Amino acid sequence: MGFRLKSGQSVSNEVRRIVLRQLDLAASELVSVGDPESDEAVHDARRRVKKIRAIIRLIRPVLDKPFRSDPDLRRVSKMLAPVADGKGVIDTLNELLQRYRKQLPRKTAAAIRSDLIAREKQIDRKAAQDGGLQEAKKTLREERKRVKSWKLSEDGFRAIAPGLKDSVRRAREGMVTAWLHPTAGNHHTWRRHVKDHWFHVRLLQGRCNGGLQPYQHQLEALDGVLGEYHNLVLLHEVLVSDSMLSRREVARCLRIVERYQRALRRNAQVLGMRIYDEKPRRFVRRVKRLWDAS
Repeated sequence: MGFRLKSGQSVSNEVRRIVLRQLDLAASELVSVGDPESDEAVHDARRRVKKIRAIIRLIRPVLDKPFRSDPDLRRVSKMLAPVADGKGVIDTLNELLQRYRKQLPRKTAAAIRSDLIAREKQIDRKAAQDGGLQEAKKTLREERKRVKSWKLSEDGFRAIAPGLKDSVRRAREGMVTAWLHPTAGNHHTWRRHVKDHWFHVRLLQGRCNGGLQPYQHQLEALDGVLGEYHNLVLLHEVLVSDSMLSRREVARCLRIVERYQRALRRNAQVLGMRIYDEKPRRFVRRVKRLWDAS
């Protein structure tokens, strides 16, 4: 129930409770870097920051103006990104090797993994030297003061309805843009909007008696596909700029990466069509019926 609005409580109080909890957990996870467990904790902390920013976007239409922007949280997210992304890229490489093991020689696969591990260690060393984790932790603790001062101009479903509608609209528009112009940047933007929408649905589950559970699973699947696509973009960059492989081996790997990307784009399109077939206004009405019935 940690990331869900509780029934019978004001939305304003519940939102503050959840955000303060996420801030505390994120700060507690920023201890060190340099080993798999620590890097996983940094990844979790960044995910919590994303959840908080998603909540701010949800309640932004009814939140006091001084609190509608979140530059400090955005800065923390960017600071943690290099460490947080490192493990994801290696996991994606493992999936790539599993799918296309016949096309990738073991020696080449081992060389790529070695390049990624070396890159991850370099990123961890830089993060430790720069003191980024300490700065991020300090920023998160200072953010608590702002959150405690939050005031919403509406409560109940009216507090979240406008932001929820905007969330669905942005994700639908991001999907169409990614289809028409399938660049890495457009897919990344779509993923950000999908993730926000997924977090919003998770937040509402407790007030909708589980009525959004199947929809939530679809969003989770779509976020996973788009996340894998993003990791392939990062892997592509490593192969082009940081790899010790020969040009011939790099070209072979890039062809496989692009093949997997095409498969992921098709999968994302199928999932997106199912999820966003429903127009934003109709979706919000459906959620309100679930909310009122709880």
